[in-house]
Amino acid sequence: MKVLIPIAFIFTFLCIIAMSRGSNQYFDPKKDHHTRTGFTNPYLSLNEQKKSLYEVLKMMSLKRPKPQFQSTAQLNVDEIRNNLDKNISFLTWIGHSTMLISIKGKTILTDPIFSDRCSPVQFVGPKRYTPPSINIKSLPKIDIIVISHNHYDHLDLTTVKLLGENTSTMWYVPLGLSSWFEKLNVKNVMELDWFDNVKLNNVEIVCLPSQHWTKRSLFKSFDTLWSSWLIIIEDYKFWFAGDTGYNSKQFRQIGELYGPIDLATIPIGAYEPRWFMKNFHVNPEESILIHKDIKSIKSFGMHFGTFVLTTEPILDPAQRVKENILNDNNFSGDFILPKHGKIYILDI
Repeated sequence: MKVLIPIAFIFTFLCIIAMSRGSNQYFDPKKDHHTRTGFTNPYLSLNEQKKSLYEVLKMMSLKRPKPQFQSTAQLNVDEIRNNLDKNISFLTWIGHSTMLISIKGKTILTDPIFSDRCSPVQFVGPKRYTPPSINIKSLPKIDIIVISHNHYDHLDLTTVKLLGENTSTMWYVPLGLSSWFEKLNVKNVMELDWFDNVKLNNVEIVCLPSQHWTKRSLFKSFDTLWSSWLIIIEDYKFWFAGDTGYNSKQFRQIGELYGPIDLATIPIGAYEPRWFMKNFHVNPEESILIHKDIKSIKSFGMHFGTFVLTTEPILDPAQRVKENILNDNNFSGDFILPKHGKIYILDI
């Protein structure tokens, strides 16, 4: 059977065949996630982080869902402005891993992507089947943007250019990404390593681990870092998981050091087939484990319902989260599956 494999889709997901031969200017031999050529996942072997070209092509040839474009509820911009004027804290899901959060007067945006496709180009590659819940030009002033890594569904060129026009926004990125932003003339970009932190008035930003990888060109992999982010505003803790596979050690460490977490956003989708995705994308069961490990009080699911990147049915992530929580006598707190166009008021 002949299978059409979009060039940009392979480009996005082509895993490392050989580690980049470049040197790592950040290399610190005392840190187990640093290598001389880039970065690594300390709880995965080198072989567990590599995929052969055969494995990539096999994965890309598998049948995927083909959802029709779905119009979704759009956010009430006046309601957002009213909440900001009254200093009411809230969270809303724009799509994929893009969350708009306001905490005690500070507005935060995570891994913003407003483009139609998560791809190096906009004429081919994975296309949205749900639109962003707000037009990028209707966003309020953003104080803080955090970027988890450089994959195209998390770091979008067109979106960054538009958001970068506001020179008052502070951007926080993992090691190795600031030069990419500098080329776009984006101001106020700070890159951090795992467990680095920055304090500014009543806001603390902490770069924390995740289990993932990076790739933005055919010939470089693992050359820039990936991360999760903790944002502490006064005494309120918000954690953004970014994109990640599961290991109990890193997330339990986050919970031990910083828990309980008041608010967390955790990926729940893009996890099949497991033989290919397991090390880098959590499934719903592992999403719930992360919720427990970090001692989250209120979690929201993300990384679903926007692009078809993998082979699971599009409704599976949310259904499996619901089923697992229902059957888990040891679950505590809230795990919310957000809806497009809905504003969730935070009890702060």
